Amino acid sequence: MNKYINNLREVFARIFKPSNRKSTRTYLQRNLNYWRRNSIYLDNIYNKISTDTAQVRFKHVRITRNPTGVDKMEWFENSDLANVLSFSPNPLEIPVVFWANVTRAMLKDGVAVVVPRWENGRLIEIWLAKKTISWTAERVEIMIDDVEIELPLSDVWVFENPKLNVTSQLNQITELIDINLDALTEKLGRGNSKLRGFLKLPTKAADEHLKKQAKSRVDSMMELAENGGIAYLEQGEEFMELNKDYSTASKEEMEFLKSQLYHAHGINEKLFTCDYTEEQYRAYYSSVMKLYQRVFSEEINRKYFTKTARTQGNKLLVFFDMADMISFKDLVEGGFKSKYAGLMNSNEFRETYLGLPGYEGGEVFETNLNAVRIEPSESN
Repeated sequence: MNKYINNLREVFARIFKPSNRKSTRTYLQRNLNYWRRNSIYLDNIYNKISTDTAQVRFKHVRITRNPTGVDKMEWFENSDLANVLSFSPNPLEIPVVFWANVTRAMLKDGVAVVVPRWENGRLIEIWLAKKTISWTAERVEIMIDDVEIELPLSDVWVFENPKLNVTSQLNQITELIDINLDALTEKLGRGNSKLRGFLKLPTKAADEHLKKQAKSRVDSMMELAENGGIAYLEQGEEFMELNKDYSTASKEEMEFLKSQLYHAHGINEKLFTCDYTEEQYRAYYSSVMKLYQRVFSEEINRKYFTKTARTQGNKLLVFFDMADMISFKDLVEGGFKSKYAGLMNSNEFRETYLGLPGYEGGEVFETNLNAVRIEPSESN
């Protein structure tokens, strides 16, 4: 165990070294290299899913069961777990950036390993491993800050993408798309070295003097066209353009390849053009965002809380603010129904969905006067 602790201390010490800070030029160059290595289609999908999922919220609560009355739920807003997850994962990242990076690692690599840092039994920071090298049933080998370390599997949070074999399949699809785009770019780029058309000059002679005259005339036209893309023909001159054929995949084939990318991730292309319907976004939430939300919830709950703490009612609630996904009309209607169905009181609705403070008397639960209580004997 001391070996693992020493490895972690070395890693965290290196992270906070002043000499370890990257210059702006280094940072920009790293991002430039990244975009050169990755497909823009997949990156758009990764960024969409990761930034949307990063809006997830966390709440540390303890539920005390009351067999003869109402269960009691306490909210530990300032616990070490709540502070790290919701306010400051580490000194370098805010929560939305950290969880976006975690989700992106799950999408790209199939797994994201997060290393918690503890001091005196309290959670202080969490760091995302730069790379997951390998893992077994007991240990995981990861890379943090270019240092390879081996840790017990129970000491790290492993967020594994439930969708298997997606990455390799998508890489094949994006490779086909990129090959076609590269082919088109290459042909357009080297087009100036090929015959694009014929320039007819007002002469019948065909000698070296004519070649020089034609070359001079073409050079003059190209120089003039550099600024506005337009040149002119002198009296008696004619220009005949040859047909250009760029042999790449057809529009239908490209659309098919793109659709495979979207379908593999369970999303609709309209999510990127902002003309999606509310129903389409709800489907995206149910099949994509909610999946990664559940991965976060299950892994943190089973690794952070001991069996005794779970028995005492401690748990982490992981959820999205539904007000971000529905219209204001549906929000008000849903709040009204929730209030008079006894699901929440007015103050809970104001705080949870509107970000407004409560008011005196708003903590009272209300119900519709037309509601009739059903006795246990009557429900059988």
